[in-house]
Amino acid sequence: MEKLNARLAKYFKNNQTKLVNELLPQTLDELDIVYNDNDLNYHFEMLRLLLDRVGESLLQPPEEMSAAEIGYDTDNYLYSQGVLLKQTVDVLSVFRLSLIKHMRRSDLIQEAEVEEGFLVTEQVVTAFDAAIRATTDSYNRTKESEHEEMEKHLNTVSSPVVLIDEFQAVLPLVGEFSPERFDVVKDHTLHKVKEHGLRLLFIDFSGIATFDEVFINDLFNLTKTIKLLGTRTVLTGIRTEMAVAAIQSEMNFEELETFSDLKQALITINDSKV
Repeated sequence: MEKLNARLAKYFKNNQTKLVNELLPQTLDELDIVYNDNDLNYHFEMLRLLLDRVGESLLQPPEEMSAAEIGYDTDNYLYSQGVLLKQTVDVLSVFRLSLIKHMRRSDLIQEAEVEEGFLVTEQVVTAFDAAIRATTDSYNRTKESEHEEMEKHLNTVSSPVVLIDEFQAVLPLVGEFSPERFDVVKDHTLHKVKEHGLRLLFIDFSGIATFDEVFINDLFNLTKTIKLLGTRTVLTGIRTEMAVAAIQSEMNFEELETFSDLKQALITINDSKV
């Protein structure tokens, strides 16, 4: 007699459309989910293909099953439509349970030995688990990629060097600074200093949200690099807690020129030129 996994693989292959037509509406009703026609058709097609791959996996040893080959929404269509990952995983999980119940009621399972039925059920669960993992990994990679792109954009536009006149500029630091973000700001600042031949750069801290010892050290090194380029650096908007942290980090403030705010610095320095 043909083994249960082979019979079930053949059953899935020959009844994909019928199974999805029966089980998908039940799944969505149970989850109280309503999709538009495009999203519904997409789920239908993905589940049909998934059943085909689940059937193929029943004929393979578990160690040979590729999660990439048994994925679901790995093109991130649902993600692009704003569908949450949890909802997609819920659909797969409830559909899987409905499929197992359907299998249990079928003649295929009833004719099989108990041990064989357990093993095949385990293979189906494993195949759906692989699809869920592949979908989750794809979602997370897309999310991480978008986050990195957004960080790059924010790093580029959030701390611009603003020219005051031909030889003076202000670098307003705003928000929080990871080491990666500070590296971008540093490179951008040094480029602008050289590009414009700046003689004086004001670095304003009044918009800084939080800081730590790493940030203070990075900043101190930036001011020393700017000085080596022949540009005078003036720090403004330093809060009391920032000054205390810098002293505790043993920064040598004798080399730094500081003012309580940018307006005071501009008036004092530019009036001294008159």
